[in-house]
Amino acid sequence: MAHSYLPSNWISALGLFAYTRYDESLDQANLFDPAKNFTYVPPADIDDTYVVFIIGETTRWDHMGILGYDRDTTPRLSQEKNLVAFRGESCDTATKLSLRCMFVREGGTSDNPQRTLKEQNVFAVLKNLGFTSELFAMQSEVWFYNNTEVDNYSFREMIASEKRNDGKSVDDMLLVDEMKESLSRYPKGKHMVILHTKGSHYLYSQRYPRSYARYQPECIGVDDFCSKDQLVNAFDNSVLYTDSFIANVIDQVRDKKAIVFYSSDHGESIGENSHLHGTPREMAPPEQFRVPMMVWTSDKFLEDPQHRSAFEQLQAQQRIGKTHRHVELFDTILGCLGYTSPDGGIVDKNNWCNIPQQKAAATPL
Repeated sequence: MAHSYLPSNWISALGLFAYTRYDESLDQANLFDPAKNFTYVPPADIDDTYVVFIIGETTRWDHMGILGYDRDTTPRLSQEKNLVAFRGESCDTATKLSLRCMFVREGGTSDNPQRTLKEQNVFAVLKNLGFTSELFAMQSEVWFYNNTEVDNYSFREMIASEKRNDGKSVDDMLLVDEMKESLSRYPKGKHMVILHTKGSHYLYSQRYPRSYARYQPECIGVDDFCSKDQLVNAFDNSVLYTDSFIANVIDQVRDKKAIVFYSSDHGESIGENSHLHGTPREMAPPEQFRVPMMVWTSDKFLEDPQHRSAFEQLQAQQRIGKTHRHVELFDTILGCLGYTSPDGGIVDKNNWCNIPQQKAAATPL
C-alpha cells in the first residue's frame, strides 16, 4: 500500500510553500534568462500543440525491457510504435541536484557540489514563449516547481489531501487524473503539463499496488533484512508500474497533437542489504548515472513533414544505441517542438531532433 497522508499535511504543505517561495526567489531574480537573451522562432503550427514532460525518479535504463533488460518490465511501452527510448546519462546523482542541472542549458549550473543555478530552465522559457503550463507532483520539491514558472501546480501533500482521493493509494497514478483535468482546462493547445513522479524511489514496494508485484520474492521492509535479489525484484516491480503509468499518460494525449518526454532524475546502486544514490558525482559508480530517456509523439504531431523527419532522426539514433545526456534536454525539448534560434539559443549538437543540413535540404516541401 502506498503511503497515506493526514489532512494536517495541508498545514505543512502551506509552510513548505511559503518558505521555499521566499528562499528561491532570492536566487531566481539573478538567473540568466535565455528567452530574453536569444531569439526563438516558433514553427507555424505550434498553437494547437501539447507538451508533456514526465520526470522519473531513480529508475535505471538497465532495468527496462525496452532498453535490453532480460525481464519484460515495459510490456506496454514496448507496443508503442511512436516511441523511442535511449540509454541516458544523468547530470547528477540526487533529485535536488539533478533538477537543477537537467533542464537548463549545458553549463547552466555551477560545477560545485550544490549545483548552483546560473540560468532559467526550459519550462520557464516555454512559458515566456506563450505556453500555458501546469505541474503535478508526487514529490515536494517546491523550489523547483516555483522555478518552472507554471501557471499552477499541486504537489504530493496537496494532491493527497484532496477529497476525491480519500481512501486511494497515494502513488504516481493519481497524477493521471490531475493531467486529465489540466487538458480539459486548456482545450485549444499550446499547453504544457509537467509530471514529477515518485517512480522507483526507495522503499520500492511502496511505489506499486499488489497487482504489480510480479517479481518474487520482493523486499517489503527495510533493506537491512533483504537480499539483493529481493531488492531487485521490488525495484523491477516499480519499473513495471512506471511502464503502466507512462502508457496511461500517453493515452490522455493520443488523439491530440502532442509530444511526451520522459527522463528519470538519477539511478541507484542496489546491493546486498543496501541501496544507495546521491554519491558525490566525482566518485559515484556508473549505475547512479543510468537513466532512461524517451520521446513519444502522436500521429497528429507526425503529420507535419518536419516533425516526421525529426522523429526519423530519433529512430535512427535509437537503432545505433546512441546514448543521450540530461544536459541535452533544454535544446531537445525546444528543437523537437520545431523551434529554431538564429543566434545560438539552441545548440545543434545537443538537439536530438536536429536534422543535418544536407538531409534537411533533401526534405520535400
